[in-house]
Amino acid sequence: MKYLSRSVVLVSGMAVLAGCGGGGSGSSVPALPPSPLSGVISIEANSRVDQDTMNQLGLDGAQAATGIQALPANFVLAGYVSGAAGTYPSAPDQCQPFAYAEDAVDEYSVPLAAGETLVLESFGSCLADPELELVVEGAGPLPASVNGGPARYTLTAGDSTEYRVTVRNTGNAPARYILAKSVAFGAEGMAFDWPRYRFIEGEAVVALADDDTVRAAMATPAAEKARALGAGKWLMTMPGNRVRSAQAGPVADDTLNWIRELRATPGVLSATPNYVVSSQQTGTPVSEPLYTRQWHYDLINGPAAWQLAPGGGAGVNVAVLDSGLLRLPSGAWHPDLDSNVQLRPAYDFVDGDTIPADPGSSVGGDVFHGTHVAGTIAAVVNDAGSGGVAYGAGLVPVRVLGEGGTGSSADLIAAINWLVAGSGGQPYADVVNMSLGGLPRITELEQAIAAGVDKGMVFVAAAGNAATSTLSYPAASPNVLAVSAVDGGGQLAGYSNFGSWIDLAAPGGDASRDGNLDGAGDVVWSTSGERDGGVSIAGYRGLQGTSMASPHVAGVLALMKARDPAMNYDKVRVWLQGGQMTDGQARRNDTLGWGVLDAARAVSAAGTGFADTILSASPALVSLSNEGEQSVSVELSVFGDGNVSSLSLGDMPAWIDVTGCQSAPPCALQVTLLKDQLTPDEPARGSIVVNYQVDGASADPLSIPVIGQLVSDEQARNAGRHFVLLVNTEPDENDLYMAESQVTLDAENGVYSFRFENDDGEEPQQLREVRPGDYYLVAGSDLDGDGIICQPGEACAEYPITGLREVITIEEGQSLSDIRLTTGFSRPTISAASPDILPRPGFQGYQLRTPETQTGPADNRIRMTQ
Repeated sequence: MKYLSRSVVLVSGMAVLAGCGGGGSGSSVPALPPSPLSGVISIEANSRVDQDTMNQLGLDGAQAATGIQALPANFVLAGYVSGAAGTYPSAPDQCQPFAYAEDAVDEYSVPLAAGETLVLESFGSCLADPELELVVEGAGPLPASVNGGPARYTLTAGDSTEYRVTVRNTGNAPARYILAKSVAFGAEGMAFDWPRYRFIEGEAVVALADDDTVRAAMATPAAEKARALGAGKWLMTMPGNRVRSAQAGPVADDTLNWIRELRATPGVLSATPNYVVSSQQTGTPVSEPLYTRQWHYDLINGPAAWQLAPGGGAGVNVAVLDSGLLRLPSGAWHPDLDSNVQLRPAYDFVDGDTIPADPGSSVGGDVFHGTHVAGTIAAVVNDAGSGGVAYGAGLVPVRVLGEGGTGSSADLIAAINWLVAGSGGQPYADVVNMSLGGLPRITELEQAIAAGVDKGMVFVAAAGNAATSTLSYPAASPNVLAVSAVDGGGQLAGYSNFGSWIDLAAPGGDASRDGNLDGAGDVVWSTSGERDGGVSIAGYRGLQGTSMASPHVAGVLALMKARDPAMNYDKVRVWLQGGQMTDGQARRNDTLGWGVLDAARAVSAAGTGFADTILSASPALVSLSNEGEQSVSVELSVFGDGNVSSLSLGDMPAWIDVTGCQSAPPCALQVTLLKDQLTPDEPARGSIVVNYQVDGASADPLSIPVIGQLVSDEQARNAGRHFVLLVNTEPDENDLYMAESQVTLDAENGVYSFRFENDDGEEPQQLREVRPGDYYLVAGSDLDGDGIICQPGEACAEYPITGLREVITIEEGQSLSDIRLTTGFSRPTISAASPDILPRPGFQGYQLRTPETQTGPADNRIRMTQ
């Protein structure tokens, strides 16, 4: 069987580099002509590729690999398996008639330790979705993985050693897959499929001028039903006679056309779709059993804050707009939340009752998203489980998210209006946490939030998990604190949104990293549960996401409100922008906003005078690596009215150098990584101990956790053979985007170096040649050999950010060099996707076209379908 080649031109990155040293013996190498477009594609950390995908099996005489492929301690690997050989069907909008090879089994050697998890996720192919088995040595086959559901294996006990891991295709059709080693693979931010932006068909959120307009609307065919959302907003239902037959077009199009007509109706101030809103996940609490896992509290300087606010936020109410709280068969809430729950008020806008019970989530297992968020805010301290940031504050559960962690913008607007209206002129909550998002700007939502701010309420929201800078609401509202997420090392999580609208950052975790070097992925631990026979059972779980970051801020705001009852949004913004809630630097950037939350500094800003005097460090945790910060300044500050003196450094790791603070605080320590003292890829942990006295008496030493790592993974990264395309920005008559140029290349030293050439004017135009014009620059792998790149389970890069293409212009005589992209297997999660970033329902990827399949001499270009 002939395997059609898609590798028209294979370019080695090394071939385009010229030395800068002196001459020597041998012939000279002619200088290359200027390239119209060149650059480098970086690869996401820990990326690996199966050793026998169709890139290798498509070569003449190639056979499936028989050896075992060794994998590192952490990895995300993309692969291909097929139970038989054959040919893909000819479907221009899905795949091309290329042959595929048999490769039923892939075998790997994987280092595993107790508590570590392997996940296999299958994405099938354009032919079918065969079942894949994950087999771990000594464990037998695990539940099959099919398109849409992963198979997992956790080593609960046993030796920390290398295990043979097998991926087996039980069917005949080919399949793409991802095999990853992760602690919380199912948490948000670790998706490998493109999201789909959604709204509820046949519904609209409408603002009307007055009640007469409501009656007029209901008396005409404009709407069938209207439900009041409060503050002059209504949820309207499209008349049934407006829906065309299925053959005439989708209901979604009918909904949008109906909304356009509503906007043109006299008396209608605004009309928007009822968007689907989604959750945004992946003594003191120190005495709680789970505290040793809760690295995120140390990262925000929580222990110092609890010394300054021993009441834990008592007297302050925090509303949690989410999926509700886990409710036991007895009627009680989760035992770590129950005593802090305010039974009146509480409301369920999904079911329309006063019992906001969390149903759990079908996404990634029983997540119990709202329960998890509420626990971070205000889980009680009771010598069981975990404690929350504001462990003495009241919880006002308001359910706006249903099964699967999604809800409607109409319910969100109604919930906020209800909270603001409150009772006796007072709102039901002082602080409102919204670990949800993915909305466009909605006027009615903005008005509801603004009304709450006018009453002294402070709103906090998750920035979103799409790894983009595009605005995502409600976080991007000017009246809401937008919170991005950091990992255990205080670095922006790979999934977290960023941009000029971010206000501050807090721990959200990153299951793919071990930034604090505790031997586990950086997930945020809090209250959760599971379903057993339809019954909710209380428990605890580690998750990741900006959903987990936002409640840290909400909890700290509750501590601040308890110290300053007059605190409002304006005060918070002054403190934030002055550096009093973060690192004191009063500088912002587009990833962390005004900085990573420092609970102790924030609580200090909200009050004066302290029961004790303590020494505090900012940042509270130091993370150093050769790929990140190699030297960090740590500010030592005094909280309290006592006199701090006699600072001295205790023992510290040999792989750091610490200088500074020769005088009394405030002062700064400079912590520098000594790379030659570290073993590559073996993370090191330690502490900097600072001894000091308060009013002449010895105080408890300050311990600053420090982690260091010498990373060598970069050169080993590989996301498979890449096709780099310059794609026209306008579709042809068949709604297919045509690509004028293509370069095919393999990774060298962990990167892809690409280079296009100027068109020489001769026909036929070579695929690597570029003519002046406007294009999209994209790249990706085709691991299953179906002629399409960037499908789920394959790597993808788009310039400048995957999911946010921008036009790149090639001009005559101009050379664009040092263009940078990043490729990888991950995609933004649907729960965090902004409609402006990824409005791609039905997106199939970028379709390759080769000379072997062209229909005419003038049409040798590559196609992209969408």
